[in-house]
Amino acid sequence: MAETSPTDVIVVGAGPAGAAAAYFLSEAGLKVVVLEKAPLPRYKPCGGGLSAQMLEKYFPFSFKPVFEVQAKSVSYALGSHFITVPVPQSPMRLVMRDRFDAFILSHASAEVCTDAIVTRVQESGTGVKVETADGRVFEARYLIGADGANSAVARELGFRRGRTLLGAIEAEAVVPPDVLARFSDGPVFIVGEFDQGYLWIFPKSDHLSVGVGALHPKAGELQATLKRVMLRYGISLEGVRLHGHTIPIYTRREPIATARIFLVGDAAGLVDPFSGEGIRPAIKSSRLAADAILSNHPEQYPRQVYRKIGISHTLGWIVMWIFFSFQTLSFALFVPNPVVTRAFLAMLSDRGNYLDTLLRALVSSPGFIVTQIIKFIARRFLPQRPPPSTSSD
Repeated sequence: MAETSPTDVIVVGAGPAGAAAAYFLSEAGLKVVVLEKAPLPRYKPCGGGLSAQMLEKYFPFSFKPVFEVQAKSVSYALGSHFITVPVPQSPMRLVMRDRFDAFILSHASAEVCTDAIVTRVQESGTGVKVETADGRVFEARYLIGADGANSAVARELGFRRGRTLLGAIEAEAVVPPDVLARFSDGPVFIVGEFDQGYLWIFPKSDHLSVGVGALHPKAGELQATLKRVMLRYGISLEGVRLHGHTIPIYTRREPIATARIFLVGDAAGLVDPFSGEGIRPAIKSSRLAADAILSNHPEQYPRQVYRKIGISHTLGWIVMWIFFSFQTLSFALFVPNPVVTRAFLAMLSDRGNYLDTLLRALVSSPGFIVTQIIKFIARRFLPQRPPPSTSSD
């Protein structure tokens, strides 16, 4: 392990990426200071979908206290078409980000400073210095920028200037019990409203997290579409606060580190370009940054991120382009296939990538399509047996 100094690592941001980095590094014996601009816990717009298996891979403690719902199915909608794919023993869990982020951070032996708005970052040959808006100064050997889509650390480095941002709006909708029960088994993904984008309904224990995200939306389009489509499903957003935010999706390999500073998670633009998943890449990149620091090989971090995250995300761009260019055809051929949903859940669990998903989809689809055709013919043309009589005569 590397020699320690009074402060070994400064982590800017206390989301999943920052909290995870603080945990990994402090568990290894390094002194870590976390700078967070907001009081904790703080609300974060997010669907909150993740895998229990992924969490077991990276953390030795249980997350059951912050799990809201276990997904039993995944549903997809396009216009009037609604398809539900059962996923028994699914690893997918739904969380609220304020509780989830704080739960990870509570396991880190780190000093946490809130109301710390980073205004300046300086790097030297021996360390880094961070200044905050209220005049505080922090120094350490390394810095991890985990401060989200509009990262102050990335801005100070001159990185991520050409980033691609997905516009998104989310709301926490308290709904009648019958509506909550209707969506309680798992997430719903709604396509067909945008050329490149979708809406979602994610169940929580006592409400629904609903949202919309799209590339290059017109002014007011996201709000109007979200309200209109949610009404279609019996979810009124009248009087509900809408939270607008941006999602930095992965587009290409680009600089995300210097000799002593590492960008992780959303700050590095590591959100899955197709699914919009951000929690797993955030935690995974934090583990890679921690490994680079602990091994005294910071130069390995960008290569490892590209190899273990970036290559798959590049294929994700291809999947996104194919799906949204041919939404109706893709919805008919691939969405009903349970193998495809299971492949995405494996990827959510960090046990697969887009190449695996593409191969599974291509290999399984011909057989699935033939089976569906046979079922259609049987229903349409073969005589159906009447149900057995329950009469007591």
